[in-house]
Amino acid sequence: MARGWLLASVALGLFVGIAFAVYPSIDLEVAGLFFDPQKANFPVAYTQEWNTVREVANWIPFLLLAPAAFALLRKIVFPASKMLISPSVVIFLLGSFIIGPGLISNFVLKEHWGRPRPNAVHQFAGPADFQPWWRPSDECTRNCSFVSGEASQAFWVVAPASLAPPQVRPVAMGAAVVFGAAVGGMRIIFGRHFISDVIFAGIITIAVVMGLYRLLLDPVRRNDARLEKAIERAAVALHRGCGEVLARIGTALARAGSALRNTGHHLHKRTT
Repeated sequence: MARGWLLASVALGLFVGIAFAVYPSIDLEVAGLFFDPQKANFPVAYTQEWNTVREVANWIPFLLLAPAAFALLRKIVFPASKMLISPSVVIFLLGSFIIGPGLISNFVLKEHWGRPRPNAVHQFAGPADFQPWWRPSDECTRNCSFVSGEASQAFWVVAPASLAPPQVRPVAMGAAVVFGAAVGGMRIIFGRHFISDVIFAGIITIAVVMGLYRLLLDPVRRNDARLEKAIERAAVALHRGCGEVLARIGTALARAGSALRNTGHHLHKRTT
């Protein structure tokens, strides 16, 4: 399953990359469907109902991630306790979220690719020049268009969907892809992302998810006992490190208190 999705993501990425490089106007044509020339904006972006839908949708990935985060935090606080969720599943969910939507989409690409958003380009009453997906620029300095961070976050729900029982897994993963596409579609309608931003967000995130699935959950490689032991050792080391830091802080505070007490005694003698 993971291998098929991973290969499909790579193949789709190559096809989409070539298609949007040869015909970059597709981005402008799709965005133009939702632009109002008379108002010089993307009107749906200013409707309360759609913004409420967007806010609710953005919480769903975090709610799905919360059990794994809690299980890891509990293990860190109580290293000797058994993890409530399989450690390989916990690392798979947290790792895929951090690497995909977190590092690659939001930190590396959005902050450094420099692609202006649709509502910022000349074609849609903005000040910047349109840039195809493959050409980094300095038209945008931060929180830019390529790729869509919210779409990447939404497509990540493929990760928990891949953990569904085999009988319903295809339906769950299909629903996850539809959810990611719907959230990405809202960003296109809002004029905040081009369609290529959304497609690449999905491809990159799903590829990361499937890559980690093969690495951590493949029956041949999976070893929950060894992974939990490694987490336990790391937690114990963290406890020990925090203890040493607190001990040093306590020693420093004790010395400072002693110095202040001696200074106080000296000043008291001088004034009496």
